[in-house]
Amino acid sequence: MNKNAFNSGMPQFRLPAKLLLIMRLTTFIIILTLAQVSAASFAQRLNFTRKAASLKEIFTEIKKQTGYHVFYADEKVDVNRRLDVNFRNVALKSVLDLVVKDQALEYAIDARNIIIKPREASFVEKVMDIFKTIDVRGRVMDEEGKPLAGATILILSDGQDVNLIKADGLNLVARKFKTAGVTNAAGDFLIRNVDENAYIMISYIGYMPQRIKATKDMGIIKMGLQSGKLVEVNVTVNTGYQTISKERSAGSFAKPDMSIVENRTGSMNILQRLDGLVAGLTVNNAPSASQSPFLVRGLSTVGIPATNTGVEAIGTYVGTNRNPLFVVDGIPIDDVSSINPQDVADITVLKDATAASIWGARASNGVIVIVTKKGSQSEKLRVNYDAFMNFQGRPDLDYLPTLNSKQFIQAATELFDPVLNPWATVSGFTNTSSAGVPPHERILYNKSRGLITAAQAGASLDSLANLDNRQQIKDLWYRNASLMNHTVSLTGGGNKYAFYGSAAYTNTVSNRPGEKNNVYKVNLRQDLSLGSRIQLNLITDLTNSVNNTKRNIDIDNNFYAYQMFKDAAGNNISMPYMQLLTDENRIDFQNRSRINLDYNPLDEVNYGYTKNNNLLSRNILGVNVKLLKGLKFEGTYGYIKGNGKIDVYDDTKSYKVRSELLQFTVAPNTASTPVYYLPNTGGKYSLTNVNQQNWTIRNQLSFNNGWNNDLHQLSLLVGQEVQEQLEMRNGSTVRGYNEMLQTFGSVDYATLGVTGVSSPVMANNIGRSVLTNDSFIQTERQTRFSSYYSNLAYTYNKKYSVNGSFRIDKSNLFGLDQSAQNKPVWSVGGKWLLSSEEFMKNAEWLNSLALRGTYGLMGNSPAPGTAASYDILQAQRSNFLPGGSGLRIATPSNTKLTWESTKTINLGVDFALFDSRLSGAIDVYEKKTSNLLGNLPTNSFTGYANIIGNLGDLENKGIELSLNTLNIRSGGFRWNTIFNIAYNKNTITKLNLGTPVTLANERIRDRYVANYPAFAVFAYRYAGLDAMGDPQIKLADGIVTKTPNVAKPSDIQFMGTYQPVWNGGLTNVFSYGGFGLTANVIFNLGHVMRKDVNGTYSGRFTHQNQSTGGGFKGGNLHTDFANRWKQPGDELITNIPGYIANSSLSITRRDVTYFTRGDINVVSASYVKLRDITLSYSLSSLLIKKLKADQVTLRAQISNLMLWKANKDGIDPEFQEATYAYRSMLVNQGSLSFGLNVKF
Repeated sequence: MNKNAFNSGMPQFRLPAKLLLIMRLTTFIIILTLAQVSAASFAQRLNFTRKAASLKEIFTEIKKQTGYHVFYADEKVDVNRRLDVNFRNVALKSVLDLVVKDQALEYAIDARNIIIKPREASFVEKVMDIFKTIDVRGRVMDEEGKPLAGATILILSDGQDVNLIKADGLNLVARKFKTAGVTNAAGDFLIRNVDENAYIMISYIGYMPQRIKATKDMGIIKMGLQSGKLVEVNVTVNTGYQTISKERSAGSFAKPDMSIVENRTGSMNILQRLDGLVAGLTVNNAPSASQSPFLVRGLSTVGIPATNTGVEAIGTYVGTNRNPLFVVDGIPIDDVSSINPQDVADITVLKDATAASIWGARASNGVIVIVTKKGSQSEKLRVNYDAFMNFQGRPDLDYLPTLNSKQFIQAATELFDPVLNPWATVSGFTNTSSAGVPPHERILYNKSRGLITAAQAGASLDSLANLDNRQQIKDLWYRNASLMNHTVSLTGGGNKYAFYGSAAYTNTVSNRPGEKNNVYKVNLRQDLSLGSRIQLNLITDLTNSVNNTKRNIDIDNNFYAYQMFKDAAGNNISMPYMQLLTDENRIDFQNRSRINLDYNPLDEVNYGYTKNNNLLSRNILGVNVKLLKGLKFEGTYGYIKGNGKIDVYDDTKSYKVRSELLQFTVAPNTASTPVYYLPNTGGKYSLTNVNQQNWTIRNQLSFNNGWNNDLHQLSLLVGQEVQEQLEMRNGSTVRGYNEMLQTFGSVDYATLGVTGVSSPVMANNIGRSVLTNDSFIQTERQTRFSSYYSNLAYTYNKKYSVNGSFRIDKSNLFGLDQSAQNKPVWSVGGKWLLSSEEFMKNAEWLNSLALRGTYGLMGNSPAPGTAASYDILQAQRSNFLPGGSGLRIATPSNTKLTWESTKTINLGVDFALFDSRLSGAIDVYEKKTSNLLGNLPTNSFTGYANIIGNLGDLENKGIELSLNTLNIRSGGFRWNTIFNIAYNKNTITKLNLGTPVTLANERIRDRYVANYPAFAVFAYRYAGLDAMGDPQIKLADGIVTKTPNVAKPSDIQFMGTYQPVWNGGLTNVFSYGGFGLTANVIFNLGHVMRKDVNGTYSGRFTHQNQSTGGGFKGGNLHTDFANRWKQPGDELITNIPGYIANSSLSITRRDVTYFTRGDINVVSASYVKLRDITLSYSLSSLLIKKLKADQVTLRAQISNLMLWKANKDGIDPEFQEATYAYRSMLVNQGSLSFGLNVKF
């Protein structure tokens, strides 16, 4: 044997003698050490005597007496084999020799583990095995027959080293394995070149692993729910930057049950489907709620109210977003309504600092991360069709508490005062803010003027009192609403390529006739492997929404109850009084201008439209490059492009165009020729274009590795990111527009916009009309962020984990001051897997127990255009300016403006008990927000009443509980429950007010008051009516008064908050065979609301007009008005104030808000609602084969079926605008939907 390890063709080179000696000594020491270890192992001795002892009992004794764990593959080791044993001080080696005797097994000792495995095959057998491979395919489903996407498929091979997989009592099942793949969205998998003698191990979180002999066609594999202990539960969470094991993170995460989310068909908004499924997530469904629709752990920012000078609606909040940050496939987006719920694979809610701080200065309100579906490589083409039809019915008109015709006519007759409001005054026309004279009032005036007799007036009024327009409203102005969706998806792939694509169509039929809403969505995700180191993915998502609205009225309109819309012959009825014209004025104006002024709401429907056409493209490129072991480069590059077009057209026949033409028509008398200063042919057309461009560039390095059998595990992430959000908007208006020829007339804006027209037929100002609303609009909003971030997670011995993150954001929203631009955020956290400790091993009832705690800093910034540390200028066109144009300060500067900051501490416990039949989490947190962004009062000498600034501090404290239980699992029947409840209390701890509040009515209007919760509700201490029917209040000193403006803030009482203090949900899931039943209950508790009561108790009751396009609210009164004080003594039986015709007298004598804002009109807003019940049925395999499908599921769902409410006033709190006590029409209650899902 040659001592040199070289071929003869290589130069001879001999190792130095000293080096050879060292190597020999080292080898000898190693061999000696191993021998000593082996000797120590075999020196272990046993004492055990038993007849017919099973191998399992022998292994238990080995563990008990020696401390050695026995690993084995149970399909190769017959643990029930019985031996007669009489071990008396017998060496461990002898015991093991007896165990493997006469079996094709062998054993080895590694550390304190004994490994029993099949004896290694011979060389010939190994050569033959190379040619014994098969391709294995199958489908993994749950007990209900639903596919399990993402199930892990492992290949178990014989005769190799083993690794721990699971625990079974004291014996451990072990096996050498490799991960071969995961199931796709349909639950399918395909694994090539599998040893025909191998076994397949299938695992899925919450289900018992299944080990099955590999065959070519595994068929459908149904997984049973977990009922035993699992050593390792690998639940992962997606933060938008990385996917990490929940076991190794100290953060507070929540993941809803996606099977429930997919089957909720009441909305196509994925976030609304989360209602009641996530602890700490509040979903506000009230149509006119001023609170944010989604809140995570309460309110962390107060927001900045929009104004009517921009594109946002009054009542919205644009300065700082109260909503959580929405992230889809790693890219932040403002609106998730463009995401098809059928394309969503996973949702993770990030709630505390460790979970969310990676998102930096936009994460203080929490983060909701959405991941869409993708295909799997080596997968044959699969087709999935999902459709549903949701029937929502018509609005409940009877829900609005208004007087019927008889009550209204009686009240109108009692309150009629022709002396206080003489005919000459009410019939005159000053400008377009004048009031018309409705039919009932004209009858009364005709009587008072002697034009008709009292008998004639009584007969006419009785005729009106016998009319009821409710049925006509239901038939003419309402229709059955519905929601329909069809989604077709395809998935498949080859060796290096995978794709998932879908196309969807959604049709929404609103309650308003003639309105059309259609949405078209196309989504494609492609994954490509370039060798073993480089993976690419490309997501392309297109959404086109088309909306067409006619000139309908509001569905919650309060018409006079007697006002019909069609006469007995079916003709449409004209009602010009709704447009503030008496018959005398209308006839005079028509004769002078030659313009017809009839106003017929039913005709107006077809005289105009508003069209919205929006196209949104979401494009994301992902790059993943494996650099070294555990080290990867990850790039994410997103580009969102949106184009929107808003067309508003009013035909020349519309009353809007006719009345505006009349305002700029001069005709002194009927004999004169009218002079039209606006085009007298053609309509009015407005066009607004909105362009949105958002891009994100993210580059990061991630390192994930473990050492010493994962004794040490390290995950490290460092990265850099830049983002830009740009919105450009422009719009213009033309008149005299011919829709067919696309031509328009000319307008002298230089004259009409400055001096206007003097003495027009119908002035819009005093004595003249001025054109002010046709200006060209162009705006641009831009936000830029530059960020650097890092995240670290270290775990020791799979029990002790620490997390840390740091990020610094820079923004263009704070001027040139570098200190103001930069916002550093950070978090630290720790987690202890207590159940893995030795002292917990004997707690058989405990499957898992982990303690965690986190602390960190997050932030928020103002939206572009709303605040800055320097003046924001806007171009202004005005004929009063030299040259016709100039600049104005759109947003005044605030040099002290800085970021909002939120510090969060979170303590949590995760647990699983009783063979995981009960599992859940408890979290306790405290969030402290400083430098709240909002409207900050300023010195009036600056020319501004408010500027955007840092107005105070806010604190949130809360606790959350999530529970999952497996109640029954017997035979084919299963019942499990998901329950969550959250408590949140916030307090405004500091508020910077320019002027202290000294009057009670000011305090009652405030939403934010220092040392009280946000959305605080204050009320007067109502003391009933006096003998004159005037409302009274009790002051802090006990004095009862009705004098206006005497109450101070100390005289009113705090009633509660509009925001729910407790919220949560209860879900019960039942399944038997192919049937499934899911019931979801949601609840919101502990908050209050103001009742809707009649608000006007003086003056002349007139029709309250709005623009034609926006509808009109009508002049009917609340039912409370019928029970008002009418005569002395009524104060003993009613709390509702009396009516005073003279408004001036009423204002000086009393304050009716003592009643409307009194404590008797503040009630509990707590409620519990059965949100939905879903029944599903999966067809049997026999029927499926006949249909040539893989799976067919039918489902039916009924929503909002039952309601429990704490108030006794018949108010559904979801439809109550709590701030101003406005009741919205009940819609979508008791809706019914039917769905179908077919997989091929």
